[in-house]
Parts: sequence; structure tokens; C-alpha cells
Amino acid sequence: MRSPAHASKWRLLLVAAGATLLVSACASAVSPTPVRKGGTVTFAEQPTAPPNYILPLASSSYFTVANLSDFSQDMYLPLYWFGKAGEPVLNKGLSVAEPPVFSDHNSVVTLNLKHWSWSNGQPVTARDVIFWLNLLSAATDPLAPTVGTTTSPGPGWGAAVPGGFPQNVASYTQTGTYQLQLKLNASYNPTWYTDNELSQIYPLPQAAWDRLSAGGTVGNYDSSAQSRALAPASAHLPAGAYLPTDPGSASSGALGVAQFLNLQSQDLSTYATNPLWKVVDGPFVLRSFTPSGYAKLVPNSKYSGSPKPTISAFVEEPFTSDTAEYNALRTKSLTIGYIPPQDLGTKSTLEALGYRLAPWYEFGVNYSPYNFTNPTIGPVFKQLYVRQAIQSLINQPQYIKDFMGGIGAVGNGPVPSYPHGNPDQSPLEAKGQVYPYDPGRAVNLLKSHGWKVVPRGTTSCVRPGSAAGQCGTGIHLGQPLSFTMLYVSGSTELTSRMEALQSTLAAQAGITMALKSAPFGQVASQVAAGCTFATPCSTWGMSAFANFIWVYSPDYLPTGGELFATGAGSNFGDYSSPTNNANILGTHTASTASAEQAALFRYQNYLAQQLPVAWMPSGPYQLTMYRSNLRGLVPQGIFAEIYPQLYSFAG
Repeated sequence: MRSPAHASKWRLLLVAAGATLLVSACASAVSPTPVRKGGTVTFAEQPTAPPNYILPLASSSYFTVANLSDFSQDMYLPLYWFGKAGEPVLNKGLSVAEPPVFSDHNSVVTLNLKHWSWSNGQPVTARDVIFWLNLLSAATDPLAPTVGTTTSPGPGWGAAVPGGFPQNVASYTQTGTYQLQLKLNASYNPTWYTDNELSQIYPLPQAAWDRLSAGGTVGNYDSSAQSRALAPASAHLPAGAYLPTDPGSASSGALGVAQFLNLQSQDLSTYATNPLWKVVDGPFVLRSFTPSGYAKLVPNSKYSGSPKPTISAFVEEPFTSDTAEYNALRTKSLTIGYIPPQDLGTKSTLEALGYRLAPWYEFGVNYSPYNFTNPTIGPVFKQLYVRQAIQSLINQPQYIKDFMGGIGAVGNGPVPSYPHGNPDQSPLEAKGQVYPYDPGRAVNLLKSHGWKVVPRGTTSCVRPGSAAGQCGTGIHLGQPLSFTMLYVSGSTELTSRMEALQSTLAAQAGITMALKSAPFGQVASQVAAGCTFATPCSTWGMSAFANFIWVYSPDYLPTGGELFATGAGSNFGDYSSPTNNANILGTHTASTASAEQAALFRYQNYLAQQLPVAWMPSGPYQLTMYRSNLRGLVPQGIFAEIYPQLYSFAG
């Protein structure tokens, strides 16, 4: 478990990372500037990344910062909120429950809810948590049927890990109006279980949402989930997975409710009018919304937390490109925006217009997933030497200098390097690049494994087979080293980085990387949905998502189960390694602080060397520019969370 000293070290690191900002905050605390109530805060969404899913129970296709951290969490609060004043800690004040109580050798967890209310005046109770658990169990059931159409993919959960939550819960029982108890299937590390498992829970308004159709009556349809039997371990089903009461039904019980809510959440045109979304427990409620991503939220008058919102409205504005967003800053149309890295040299122009700069540092990592399920290039990517060669052709320091305004850090593995000196990062990751830019090494790796390397031409396999010095299993004679990079459109920085990588791969090693861009939602859908070894997809070979692909939320301890465990919901390229799975399990069951650190180092060192993805440089989540009279923004959320309830205007 993390010790108090661990937490104190984090606090010191964060003060060092943002000293200037914290000094300003301290100064204002001594002589507070008078603030006024009211006013509208306008917030710029990331280019081509508007919110497109409101239900907190989001499948991997919708499991994004735009949908969760920057949108639904303003209305629907998780049971446990993480992040406080820019620190990666549990925020007890914003959490809907008191800290969990572990007992019976850390195999039983008791949860006690605070007395909060929904916006319709009903209390938030343990039944609302049971409702979430029932829907989550149905939505992540390996045997549950799905609707199976492009417009209605069926329920799912982006944080799902086979054998993980809620499958590692043997039973759950409501033991009081505001109390419930989870009996786990084993003893677990309480730090990991709180940070990465209980952190996934959202109380949902059962008395308003437990229905099978828009016109149907509210009932206890989800309760069938509580009577399901636990499935035995098998080759196709993780031990402890739930068997649905009726595997052939897609419209009854908890599964039917989950599917109904999923379909309602895909109907963007009704977000502002649908009665479902009017029942919230967060600081805001949605007033208006357009399918393009424009959202206007107003204070929830029944919000139980503190402080209460003082602004009149919080508006999120969509943009098709970072250029369009920058132009909105120049016309002073935004309260909170961001300066694109390529425009950082014009910072003084925006400051003259009344803006201040505050880089938004996140506890996350950036990488490009390999599509191991692609029937053509997948067998090539499964060869470690190929991944080593590609990593050796990624000039991260140059990308940071040329495209990121000089602000960033190289990516070495799965544990973030921001803030600098992260104590969760192993010495191997912290010392520098495991595979630094080295074109000569990349070429030698390919040649020594049976490829004819043709710089500025087409590199192809000339020695097929699985023996030493041959290309590897599944790679045929004459196969070119060629694939498609699918990346998010709208970011000049990302486009420039992809073009630079494309040029380097071709010029140095004859690797052909075709570029294909699309809006964020389309890329996320293609990368996250439908690509498994059972149902492979060939529309992409690698993918890229700007400065961050993953912020560690809701798995706040960076053990990586949601990202790299076999079959995990956010394992976008379907990487699979028994050794990695065992390493991840070790982080879940560690019983002491030293054992936890050793397990975490072992996990990340393996992936830093095995390259389940191509590690990319990480910069700030964004270079935030905000109006100088705005209060309550800095320090920004370490997990990409936002706090509009703290915002106010000076004077």
C-alpha cells in the first residue's frame, strides 16, 4: 500500500512542477480578490473531440476524457472522486461515500454513503450503488448478447478487465439505507482495490432509470442480476464471471436496462430534453446540447456537495481544428481555451488580450497502439524485433523540440513521467529512453531477421519462417512492411508528428506508413470497437491520439490492467502476454508498500522493453489559456478532471 511518506513526496513534486502557479495561489489566499456571483464560463473542447455519450457506463468506444472527465462527471459523481488541488489523491470531500473499510484479510469491503440527494429530491442510497453494480455486471458479461448494429453496439465498460471488477466480487449486499458490503473472491491490495476498482463505481438513480423503454414504468428490472450464478473457470470465461439469468434475452433484466440506457445515450439530439438526464447528483445539470458537441450546463440547485457553483452557466464549445479554437481565443470568445503548440510564440499576443498561460499537466501516457488483430500486418507487429525497429525510428526529442513547443517528455513505458520524478516510475523508465532514436539499429534488426531493407523503397520479407534469422510466424515471402496509421484530425502538432514519422520510416528503413485521419470519435470507435483475435479488423495498423491517449482514470494507480491485460476493455490493439498478465496480477495482490512498489516496477520494466505499443512523447494535456479575471481554475486536475463548481469571476 502507499505510505503517508509516498503521498507527501507527491505533494512536494507537484509544488516543484507548478511553483509559479502555486505561489500566485498562495498570494491570492493572503489577499483574496473579491469575486462576484453569476457569469458564464466558456470552455474549449479539444479539436474534433466533442462529448458524444452522457451515460457514465461507457463502452471502450466512448470511454474518453471528453465524455467522462469533461462532461458526464459534472452531472454524475463517482462514488470516489480522485484529484484534489492538482494532487493525485482521493478527494474525500467530493466523494459520495466515506473511505472504504476493508476487513477479513482484505476480502470484504464495507461502503458507507454520505447523505446526498438527487436533483429530484430523492436521496442517493445504497440501492443506487447496487443498481450500478447490476448494470455493470450485465454490461461486462462475456456471454451477454449485444444488439449488434453499428448504431446500437450494446452495453460495455471501457474499464473492463477479465477477472477484474466486478467479476472479482463474489457477492454484494445492501446492509442498510446508506451501506452495502462487497465480498471479494480473494484478498486484494486495499490501495489498488480502492484506486482502481471501487473508483469505477457511479451511483445511478435507480428510481428514475430502472426501466426497459422510454415509456415503460420504473421497476426493479435490474434485480435479476443479483440472482445470477457464478460461472466456473473455463477457457472462454474468466473465473468468477456472472452467468446471465437468460443468456438468450437482450431485452430483460439488468442487461435490458443497460441496453436501453445505452441507446438513450446514443441519441444526442434528445440530451437536453430527455427526462433521464435531468436526474443528477453532480454540481450541474444539462440545459442545452447539440449533436456537434455544444453543451450548456447550469447549477444543480439540489447539489449536496460543497462549494456550490456560483457561475450562472458552464458552456463547452466544440471546434473542428486547433486553428479554429485559436481564432476564438483571439476574438476573446472563450474563458478557457488552449494555445496550440505551434502558436506558443504568440503567447504575448493573447496575454495582451487578457489571458494567462497555465500548462495542464496530466498523470497519463502517450502511445500508438499496434493492431495485433490485423490479419495482414498483425503477424509482423507480433515480432518484438519489428516493434524495436519502429521504436528506434521515433525521434521523440526532436518531436518535442519541433512540434510541441519544447515542452514535453519522452515516453519510455506505461507509467507517466509527469510530474517529473514520479515515485511510481521505475529507475529503468526514469533514466531515459529504453530504445532511443537509432536508425542504424532499426535497419540492422530488420536485416538480421530476414528482411530486404530498401530505404526510400519497399522493404520486404525475403526469408520467411519462424527460425532464427527469419521474418517470423505468419509473414510470407515478399510481404512488404506496410501499414496504415489512423490518427485524429484537427491537431497541427499531431499531423506534423505523423508526417515526420512517415518520412523517417520510409527514408531510413523503407517502411511504408500510409496516413489516414478522421475526427476523434471516429478514430476511437474504429480503434476501440470490434477488434479482437476472434473478430479481427484490417482498417488500421497503428493509431495516434495527440499528446495523450490515456490519463490514468478511473484506474488511478498505474498498474495497467485496463490497458494491457489480455482482453481488457481499453487494450486497443489486443496485446496479449501471459508474463504481463502475471505481472499485473502481482500489483493487485501486494500486501505491503515495498511489495507493491516491487510489483509495479516489475510490470513496467517488462512493458518498457517488450513494447506492447509504440511509446510516444507526452506534453501537457493542453497549454491552457484562461481569462485573467477567472478564479478557481489553477491548479488544474491531474486526472483531466474539471471543477466548474469552483469557478468565479473577480470583481
